[in-house]
Amino acid sequence: MFPINIFLRPLAATLVLIAVAGCADQAAQPKMSAAPTAGDPELVGAWYQVFFDSNMSDIDARGQMVVKNVAYVVRNNDTTRVTVIGKTDRVGDASANMALSQRRADKVRDALISAGVPVSHIETRWTGETKQNVSTNDDMEEHRNRAVDITVIKQPSHKK
Repeated sequence: MFPINIFLRPLAATLVLIAVAGCADQAAQPKMSAAPTAGDPELVGAWYQVFFDSNMSDIDARGQMVVKNVAYVVRNNDTTRVTVIGKTDRVGDASANMALSQRRADKVRDALISAGVPVSHIETRWTGETKQNVSTNDDMEEHRNRAVDITVIKQPSHKK
């Protein structure tokens, strides 16, 4: 008799991972309508990431879409603020990685400003290789650590 459980459990686990990965990918790119209406959701308290190639700070097409989505939300809501945090993987010198994470954060900040986000609504920081998304050893490439994290928050309005 052939034990079918040997294949069903890994298959089920694989299907669950594929479904979760698909949901995460959809969440990274919020859906936007052509013209906002009163019923559109506010994308605040949201977290986005722009990923980079190794030792690069250029924003690719997917990253530009993230920037456009964030800019749309912030431009249309005066109480939203954006935090931009540049990061790197652990390949190379720590001081060079700190400078690279700053360049990445600055590029995303500049792209947000070009897309119409007021400078006063953006806070920019960088951490180099010190606060990674995925823990790795030195000199280990990890694309998920070559990122800029963008957080959109809504600050409470102050009524007088």
